[in-house]
Amino acid sequence: MARNSCQFTCHVVVILFLLVFGEVDGVTITVPNPTVSAEAGTDAVLMVSFTSGTNPYVSWELDLSIASWTINSDQPADIAQAYKGRLTINTKAPSLTLNKVTTADARDYKVTMRATGESSDEKFIKLNVYERITSVNVTVSPADPVEGKDVTMTCQITGTGTKYSWKVNETPVIVDSRHVASGNTLTIKSLVRTDKGQYSCTAENPINSLKNSVDLIVYYGPDDPVIKVDNANAGTQHNALVGSTVQLDCVSESLPVSYNWKYNSVSTAGGSKTLSNIQRNQEGDYICEVSNAKTTLTKSKTITIKVYDMIQGLSVSTIPVNPKEGDAQVEITYATDKGSGTAMWLKDGTALPNDPRYTVTANSLKINSPGRSDSGVYTCNLNNPFSTSTIQKTISIFYGPEKPQISATSVENPDPLKYVLVGTTVLLKCKAECDPPATYYWNVGNQDDPNVPEGATLNLTNIQANQAGSYTCIAVNDKINKRVRNVVPLNVYQKPVSAGPTCSMTPVNSDLQFRCSWLGGIPKVSLKFLGLSEVKEASETLDQTETAAKLPALNGKAITCVGTHPIAPNNCSITPRSPEGILPSHNATAQPSGKVSVTISCKGSSQPPATVTWSKAGQLLTSGGIYTISNDTTDLTITGFNISGGDLATYTCVSTNLLGSQKSSINLTGPAISKSSILVNPAHTVVTLTWETPRDSVVTGFNVQMTGPALQRSSTSRAATDWRTIQTKGPEARNTDISPLQPGEIYQFRVKPMVGQNEGPPSETYSLGQDPGLSAGAIAGIVIGSVFGFLLLLLLLILLILCCLRRKKQRKEPKYPVPKTKERVATGVSQPNILLTGGVTAARNGPSIGNGNRAYTPEPYTQYDKSSTLPSNVTPPAVRMATTV
Repeated sequence: MARNSCQFTCHVVVILFLLVFGEVDGVTITVPNPTVSAEAGTDAVLMVSFTSGTNPYVSWELDLSIASWTINSDQPADIAQAYKGRLTINTKAPSLTLNKVTTADARDYKVTMRATGESSDEKFIKLNVYERITSVNVTVSPADPVEGKDVTMTCQITGTGTKYSWKVNETPVIVDSRHVASGNTLTIKSLVRTDKGQYSCTAENPINSLKNSVDLIVYYGPDDPVIKVDNANAGTQHNALVGSTVQLDCVSESLPVSYNWKYNSVSTAGGSKTLSNIQRNQEGDYICEVSNAKTTLTKSKTITIKVYDMIQGLSVSTIPVNPKEGDAQVEITYATDKGSGTAMWLKDGTALPNDPRYTVTANSLKINSPGRSDSGVYTCNLNNPFSTSTIQKTISIFYGPEKPQISATSVENPDPLKYVLVGTTVLLKCKAECDPPATYYWNVGNQDDPNVPEGATLNLTNIQANQAGSYTCIAVNDKINKRVRNVVPLNVYQKPVSAGPTCSMTPVNSDLQFRCSWLGGIPKVSLKFLGLSEVKEASETLDQTETAAKLPALNGKAITCVGTHPIAPNNCSITPRSPEGILPSHNATAQPSGKVSVTISCKGSSQPPATVTWSKAGQLLTSGGIYTISNDTTDLTITGFNISGGDLATYTCVSTNLLGSQKSSINLTGPAISKSSILVNPAHTVVTLTWETPRDSVVTGFNVQMTGPALQRSSTSRAATDWRTIQTKGPEARNTDISPLQPGEIYQFRVKPMVGQNEGPPSETYSLGQDPGLSAGAIAGIVIGSVFGFLLLLLLLILLILCCLRRKKQRKEPKYPVPKTKERVATGVSQPNILLTGGVTAARNGPSIGNGNRAYTPEPYTQYDKSSTLPSNVTPPAVRMATTV
């Protein structure tokens, strides 16, 4: 009821508000032209109109009121004293006319209108008064613009200008960083010569516009002058033949420009100069000067005129005539009958080497301290622009011999000067720089050889050890009676018998003897041990003994024997080490008769090899009876092993050498399975059993057993519930495949460990087959439970509807319909239930697999280990419970 009262009150307030405020009018002023432009001396009309329910009062104001009146009133307008005689007013309209306006009348005029019982309104009109533009004049500053400087053009007018625009050659000027327009000026920064042209300025206002122009001249230059010779561009030099005519012209870009030529301090005005019948005495530098009176700049360029005769009668002479190495200097000079030029010297057809001993003068080539490398053909090329002459001179310088260089080559030996092998061939070559060519003699390494070979080469075939020694080559220059010798050693080696030394160590009482052996070789191999208490050296065989007191420091230390031989040095190493890594292992075998033998191995690493002692339950064992100890003492074999006769016990081995000992034990136990699992293929035709045994368990084989239908159907098959052995595996087996299975049939599998004919406890039992399903009582319980559940759900729905209706009835002003609750219907998935004695198994794809009273079905190809839990990320599906009533 309270909510209905509030709503009624709101409606009443809204109706009253509309009645009071909804239909209210006022005076409205309309200005068709907020800005009025007028020429000075004419009348300006400030036009306005209005809408109103009655005749409003009109007031025009600047800073103060200038005129006011009432529309359609018989009373005249009230005009301010300053404006009497200057206004024209029609009291029947709100517009105002100013007569013969001046620029002082350019103001913002305010008009206000109001009427009794109505809201007032006001508007502004801007009056602009312009004087007519009667003249335009464009000035340039500075008067003589120069390239690179700034210039400003000013548009001076008579009248009132509001806008100025610029054009160059009737094209609008584009304002940018160089062309800056401001007010009535245009500034061009950093003038270039292409800025020249006719610039026009147009001055505008709302009354009229007027244009005038000016020609802008840009003074520039001079640019770098260009000199032309005979109307062709010339460089810095021009070559002329005696008696010819040379025409010189100088050209430069400049406004304005003035030319002047200078030669030997004599000036000649003008841009051209002619040299007729030129002679040698007229060669030199000719300078062209270019100046600009406006820019006050001057530039010049010089050209060198060279005057030549034709070359005639070139000759060359040499001092001394027959030079030799060690002379102070050889000089080659040239002379001509007429003409000159530039000499270019060549040696053996190429340019002279970059050698400070070579000095080129005006008419000669000097070679200081001449040597053998200076021998050759020297060419003098004398050139000028109009002729060429060439002459050659051959110089030979006697020298040598230098110290002979001996080289050795051998197919079998990669570096014969380092060593050669017995029975190979070596070729020695001797060479000495000498002119004329030297004569060679040899002294051989075998001093018993009476021969003195002659010639540059010495061939040594099937070389032997007695030919090792120093070989001397003597080079003789018969021209200057000079001889020089050089010596090289020749080493003849033989490889050792084996590729490297052999290291070993042998116990000697309580001491340890180290031996290193490497036989054969020329020279004999030098041996020494690194890492022992002292360093000793020997050839081919080295024995060194370390006493018992020093052995602890050598435990685990690598002892290296360094074998030194010039052909193939090599090393060997051996590490004394006390026994370590001893971990007993065992192996059991069974004979067809069932007799079992067990071999326990106690192996590890030790150097020198260790000796092993055996004990059983603390009692020392020796070979004899059922016990056999191997020759190296590392294996203990028990024959006729009896798992129930006391042979299952703790066996201990102690491994000992000179550097220490290590003890380890193994406790043999009966056959057992420590861990097992099963894997079924997607078709349910093959299962894979896997198993593990304890490390100490004695096993000679495994029996794989099953119950269920026979793998191969036969009339003689036993009952499906009987355990029967289907496979026999050896002691190393840890898995097996069983097939073919019949999908849908029920099977059980297990593995039994064996020792001979004795069985151990079987592994866990695995079941494979269909789920038994729900009993009739369970189904009845599910039906009854479903009925009661449906009735309970229906009752809750009815109560919910009643509550909603009651709540809706209590709400006095329901504004919006209450949304209905969406009903969610859970559709149950029909799936078989598995009721087992030990609990409930989640339904999965494929037949169930279980052990004992537990059953589960793995995903295809998923292996389940009976010693571990299922993966934590596998969420079992929902299980529906059934109650039997």
